[in-house]
Amino acid sequence: MLFGFENATTSNQEFNPLNFKTYGGQILLTHTGKTIRIERLKILRSGRPSFVCEIDDGTQVITLDESSWRDFIRPITVKTFSEIYSVTQENLQISTVRDYNAERLDDEWRLSATTGSVALFDQIQTLSKARDEIFTTTRATKKPLNQVLAEIATVQVEIQEKTTEEQALLPLMTENDRLHDEIIARRAAQENLDAEINQIRHRLSFLAEYQEYAELEKQDLTNILSADEAENLRRKHALHEKYSQEISALNQKIAENAIALEKLATLKNQFLQEPKTLDLLKRLKADYPRAIAAEQRIDELKFTKIYLIVAIISLVFMGISFMFNLVLAFVFLIISVGLGIWQIKTSRQDREKLNENQTILSQFDDKLAYFKDWLPSESQDVVGKVADLTQLDEEAQTLHLTLSRYDQVADTAKLSGLQELDEAIFAELPDIDTAPKLLEQWAQQSRDLVRLTRLKEQLSGIIDLTKPFNGNAEQQLLNQKTSEKIQKADELNQLIDRHSKNTAEINQQKTDNTLATLGAKLARKKEELRDYLIDFATKTTEIALTEQVMADLSSETLPDILNRASDMLAQLTDHAWQEIYLDKEILWVKNVQNQSLRLIDLSTGTRDQLQLALRLAFIQSKNLDFPIFLDDNFLRFDQNRRRNFSNMLAEIAKERQVILLTSDQTLVPETKGTIKL
Repeated sequence: MLFGFENATTSNQEFNPLNFKTYGGQILLTHTGKTIRIERLKILRSGRPSFVCEIDDGTQVITLDESSWRDFIRPITVKTFSEIYSVTQENLQISTVRDYNAERLDDEWRLSATTGSVALFDQIQTLSKARDEIFTTTRATKKPLNQVLAEIATVQVEIQEKTTEEQALLPLMTENDRLHDEIIARRAAQENLDAEINQIRHRLSFLAEYQEYAELEKQDLTNILSADEAENLRRKHALHEKYSQEISALNQKIAENAIALEKLATLKNQFLQEPKTLDLLKRLKADYPRAIAAEQRIDELKFTKIYLIVAIISLVFMGISFMFNLVLAFVFLIISVGLGIWQIKTSRQDREKLNENQTILSQFDDKLAYFKDWLPSESQDVVGKVADLTQLDEEAQTLHLTLSRYDQVADTAKLSGLQELDEAIFAELPDIDTAPKLLEQWAQQSRDLVRLTRLKEQLSGIIDLTKPFNGNAEQQLLNQKTSEKIQKADELNQLIDRHSKNTAEINQQKTDNTLATLGAKLARKKEELRDYLIDFATKTTEIALTEQVMADLSSETLPDILNRASDMLAQLTDHAWQEIYLDKEILWVKNVQNQSLRLIDLSTGTRDQLQLALRLAFIQSKNLDFPIFLDDNFLRFDQNRRRNFSNMLAEIAKERQVILLTSDQTLVPETKGTIKL
């Protein structure tokens, strides 16, 4: 549940359930106020194992994957757990006495007490065995290193014998060696000559750049504008161009407005611009409602004689009715008399109102007479006249808007201001019109200066710029070096031919290639010897480093562990054994009679109790809050020491969790905190 399912091997069989396909389960842990639930499940013979880990700290639940869980319980690993915290009868037992002498048994127990396991001791034994398989002493002829040394000596003797046979070829071989050395020297000289030729060609490839550099170097690039001056000139020229365009646009606008104003200078427009015209139009607009009302009232008063007409008609009807019906005639007479009296009574008031309204119309017409020459029509009624005046007023307003749009005052003032600004630029920079040319010249000079700098950087590592570079002289030198190269190549080929002829003659005089074969064999044997020596030295160094580490650990941690283990061993054995101590790299155990015995002299049960005490003391010294797992590790304890072991477990369980797997139901007493499964 802590480290995952193990693989089934011949030494580690899985105990799968017989009647269920699902293998695994859940475990609930507590740690520093946190509740941890772990679930591992695996379906037999199919599927991959699943892992779930949830940590609840009371406020939130955190889920960990397998890697995070391993980090959480670090430094505990499956190996540390199985070798230290999982205490069984088997892993408490160090090999039997028959397999060890006293010294080796002391070494293994001391290392086990220091590290909690015999892993480092086993590693030292494995390394020592592997090292001894390579070499022990010079008398061990079957060791690989001694065998290789013997084979090298044999090959060297054979080479010496074969060399003596070939002494007759020594003068020719000496000459051939000299030729070989001379060929190497001439090839080196040829390579140097090639390098010189390549350097000359490389310099000539930059001839165009050097010529450009020389031309730029002749120019005076020191009296160019500064960046600020160029920027000021560019800005002033831009303003000058802007002002020139605006002045041109304003002049054109003023000219166009003048033409438009000439076209608008008609008699009618002049009439409409007069203050009197505008004043009368304003006053007439105020008189529109009274004139229209007066005209309507006059029309109404024209029909006030209707009563008299009706009275006359009634008299006519009375005369006609008098011949037929006197009553009806009398009625018509009454109507006629009543209407006549009413007409006489109202005619005086209507005449007064009519005169008043006619006066209003007359005044309106008098004012209107001022506009008679420019009215669009000759309307007789007031509404038509008002329409004509309204049209004339609209024309006056349109003319006013048009004239205001063509007003030259603002444009003239703006033109004057722009001309002053432009003249100020000319006063500061009289040659402002030539600014583009100056700026282009400055830009070109700037580019030339940048180009000169880059060419100088580029050529400085190739050509000596402190003196003139003559391309013709370089070309002549190149031709000279090329001719020399051809001559040297011919001489080299002649030497190679002589060396080849000598080599052929030497090979013809040799009967076989035994010497070369022996040389190759000697080289292989030396490589094999080197590998054995490296392997031997590596294993020797690893053994020394491991022993040094163990010595350092023993000096630092072993005293505390032995003190703790002494107390536990005394408790287990009813103080029959009272102290464990180290003297000259040997573990001693002192009994109640003050006798000190070595480990080889102890009984099997006592060694089990000693190793258990050392293991528990080692666990306590590391201060790691991890449970201890015990699996029937007390089988060789007598009844009294089993009871002592049970009491010691009860004390240990006060500080850390203890999980005991045993078939002995009487071992653990019924105490608080004990859980039996």
